Amino acid sequence: MTKANIYQIHYDEQTRRLVDPGFLPLDNNDNARPDWREYWPMRNFLLNNVINGDELYGFFSPVFRHKTNLSAGQVYAFIDAHPGHDVYSLSPLRQDSLCYLNVFEHGNRYHPGLIDITNEFLAALDIQVDFTRLVMDLRSTIFCNYFVAKPTFWAQWFALTEQLFALAEDRNSSLGRKIDAFTDYRQKSPLNMKVFIVERLASLVLALDTSIKTVAYDIELMPWSNPAYIPCWNDMMTCNALKLAFIETRHQRYFVNFFALRNRILQQCEPLRDDERTKQHFF
Repeated sequence: MTKANIYQIHYDEQTRRLVDPGFLPLDNNDNARPDWREYWPMRNFLLNNVINGDELYGFFSPVFRHKTNLSAGQVYAFIDAHPGHDVYSLSPLRQDSLCYLNVFEHGNRYHPGLIDITNEFLAALDIQVDFTRLVMDLRSTIFCNYFVAKPTFWAQWFALTEQLFALAEDRNSSLGRKIDAFTDYRQKSPLNMKVFIVERLASLVLALDTSIKTVAYDIELMPWSNPAYIPCWNDMMTCNALKLAFIETRHQRYFVNFFALRNRILQQCEPLRDDERTKQHFF
């Protein structure tokens, strides 16, 4: 049975009390770089600790229980029940996972320009990705950095995130300034674009490297973050089936049917606001 080292980040005494006793607390009380959100303590850990190649590692935010309804015991039981995988996804947000072609299309709706900036970033690394054809199903869709993985996966992930970090920290880089710029955050306080790109790089690694063995926690057991989508649950699962069928066959009909169905779902459950209609969107 593989040992899983799962850390839960805390920023102050209030968030320290949210740490599940079954997880390991990861102290970020000084919060030296709040602009990087969870990536800062994750980065510090990976830079300053030797990780065991035979073990699993994960880093969860303080609100993990609230977003997933999962306890530490349930997470460990899920891992124990599915031995031998490289990545264990515990990603919530049903509608965001099922109603978008990939996490970058989703991100571009709420943070306009995300795809263009990500494309520019990847091109600088000589990585070519066509986000209009990149299909992510429930196996490769991860939000909130809610995953536990082997060091081999973390190495791939960290290589990408560190290159993004270096660009964002370079004041002389025009691309770095775009990555570091503020963007909309669902009518909340604006956050830096880099936060939302980093969050999506785990999914990108999974989508590009199909040799990675991954297993996802049953999305039907996750809480609803937006109850407006409940009446469309069957159609949403059909969206995932259409994505899986396209991945397996590359038949265009599955692709077309996915977009037709998901457009109806979004129009019913979460139509564009007037202020959104004035901005460029990917879908």
